[in-house]
Amino acid sequence: MYEETNETQDVSSDPVIAVKNLSKSYTIWSSPAARLHGPLLGQIGQWPFLPVATRTFCRRVSHESFRNFYALHDVSFEVQRGESVGIIGLNGAGKSTLLQILAGTLMPTTGTLSVQGSVAALLELGSGFNSEFTGRENVYLNAAIRGLTKKETDAKFDEIVEFAGIGEFIEQPIKTYSSGMMVRLAFAVSACVVPDVLIVDEALSVGDVFFQQKCARHMQEKMKGRTKILVTHDLHAVVSFADRVYVLDRGQILFGGPPREAVEAYIKLAHNEGFRQSVAAPASMPSAGGGPLAELPWQEVKPETRSGAGQIIIERVAVTDVTGAALPVIQARDRVIVRMILACALAKDQVLVGYTIFDRLGNLICGENTCSVAAGIFQLAAGRHLVQFEFDWPEIRPGEYTMTIGVGEGTDPMNHVIQCWAHTVTKFTAISPGKVIHCLFNNPLANLKVNALDER
Repeated sequence: MYEETNETQDVSSDPVIAVKNLSKSYTIWSSPAARLHGPLLGQIGQWPFLPVATRTFCRRVSHESFRNFYALHDVSFEVQRGESVGIIGLNGAGKSTLLQILAGTLMPTTGTLSVQGSVAALLELGSGFNSEFTGRENVYLNAAIRGLTKKETDAKFDEIVEFAGIGEFIEQPIKTYSSGMMVRLAFAVSACVVPDVLIVDEALSVGDVFFQQKCARHMQEKMKGRTKILVTHDLHAVVSFADRVYVLDRGQILFGGPPREAVEAYIKLAHNEGFRQSVAAPASMPSAGGGPLAELPWQEVKPETRSGAGQIIIERVAVTDVTGAALPVIQARDRVIVRMILACALAKDQVLVGYTIFDRLGNLICGENTCSVAAGIFQLAAGRHLVQFEFDWPEIRPGEYTMTIGVGEGTDPMNHVIQCWAHTVTKFTAISPGKVIHCLFNNPLANLKVNALDER
């Protein structure tokens, strides 16, 4: 069913987690009324005293009133003692469903599951807190839920408070906390209870960058030798923490193996998904470059996402790599090719195009326009045109980014008439496998010199 590569690891041969042919299905009803008449007609279709035709009709209508949706389908794998396993996949792949089953909060439909030892799950942080209780009271409540006695919690309380870093707010009701403070306290409670198996669902992204670094150090140092299951969209974290990574796609394991190979499989999967979600360009488009333009992953720019003077508008956009594939996942030095179909109402003599990149909070990260390149100011006759430009993705922090592209009129790179902005035309998930990004972006060092000094 899936490809798995094997390599020797320094772990025991005794599997802590064994999953075999695991499936989880949900009933999807065709309508709200079908919830009532579906089961009812199914029961009526079993009555032996009814005519065969009537029973057949009832069973058929009952069967058509629902369908089974498989969040997981025939999943099998093992996790050895002390192994760190990553699980990645696109949204809706079944990652969180799998973790809930491993944590025991959800029952599978079919298949078997075996988990040895104590389990701590960092799923929805803070979901078990009582907003009327103080932070102190919630610490004792959550610790008790995790099996700790009051004496054991007393011994760990100072450590938990120090880890959370919320100071005197520990004596205030949870309802006065910010969302960041609440998840930090929830993570601290979970992290300070050292289990045999730790299950983490996106919990390493809580809080500010300093708390995230503290969480990462805790995983590497305090949880060393413990079995860990990590689900995340942060591919850099997967490469850093995991010994083995599984790629989920539509409820099934697509790949299992070393982290870097798994990331490559995920990137290919994301590229294919980008093509499935694209809008086909008109079939009458000419060929250009390596293949027909109609085969590119075109995205239609909706009127509500455009702004500007409007004498030139951006109708469609295709953002690809050099092969013409979509770029939902990207890393430093990947070449980005932007193609635009422009509709020009009036002939223009001084046209320029450009782009801006924003982070997930809407902060402007970088950008450029064609004023900086030779022949970057060009003419457009009235009509429709294909315009293309390229740039290399910078070495910036892993995360989610969006791109806005624009068309202007003028010769000044900063002061010109904005004819059209196409806002948030595409989204990138930036990764940095095997490369540490120290801050927002890396600025390479040069000319390192080391000389011994004469102490005289």
